[in-house]
Amino acid sequence: MTMKEVTAYHVRPTRRVGIAEAKSRLSEVLRETAKSPTIIHSRGRDLAVLLAIEEYEQLVAKSPGGPGTGGAFLSRIEAVKHRHGGGVEEFKPAPMNFRAVDPFSPRRAPKR
Repeated sequence: MTMKEVTAYHVRPTRRVGIAEAKSRLSEVLRETAKSPTIIHSRGRDLAVLLAIEEYEQLVAKSPGGPGTGGAFLSRIEAVKHRHGGGVEEFKPAPMNFRAVDPFSPRRAPKR
């Protein structure tokens, strides 16, 4: 992101609303989100940001590993591996025991 783009994000005032207010005045909150981002908070903790669809599309277009790309998928896999202790290198599945069957041979009824 260029300095001009960063400045553009900081110039616009960001509105903050609580969950209850967002629920009760959803239409108004969405209209105002078209003008500037809206942060939804609960109990002093920021939970989500509402963006106009144009802003979202710009952010996704600028992201080298945007959603739906192979890079984004691999990044999420790495995050999951990191969260769960580094991966599955030591995982050894049980060997499969199977018998090859010719699908074209006449089938015999199993012996009882």
